[in-house]
Amino acid sequence: MCEILLPYNLGFVTWFKNQPKAILLLRIVVSAIFLAYGSVKLSGGQYYYGDWTMDKETANGPSLVWAFYGYSPIYGRITGLFEFIPAIMLLFRRTSLVGAAALFAVSLNITLMDFAFGFPSVKYFILGCTVACTVLILHEKDKLTALFAGAPREREGQVSN
Repeated sequence: MCEILLPYNLGFVTWFKNQPKAILLLRIVVSAIFLAYGSVKLSGGQYYYGDWTMDKETANGPSLVWAFYGYSPIYGRITGLFEFIPAIMLLFRRTSLVGAAALFAVSLNITLMDFAFGFPSVKYFILGCTVACTVLILHEKDKLTALFAGAPREREGQVSN
């Protein structure tokens, strides 16, 4: 499946690179998704914070994950912050790269967990979010190259001597 999706995704990256309105739309959509999920977690939802009685024969992967994350209400809310704050950052041009990178880490973790523990079809939805975050990061390739190559950046409108 990955062999089929990879060329398709690389084509998306090329197309999105020259499409500022499409990138803006993608930032808004990804932000809305993670604002919703983060809000649910911050309000105490998504994880079950009650008593669990499980044994190896009756526990399936998703139930085990929800029980683990629901063990600590504080942890559940922290995971909500890790989604909510970068989602807000994604809405502003100056912080969108940091927001996309943070949400990439979050969504990659969720993607791996969903596939590893056998979550239903929602795993493909979060895989799409991970790909979207990748596209947003790759769109800022020049900034990343300058950052990691150590090249000094000039401010817009400044003349260098």
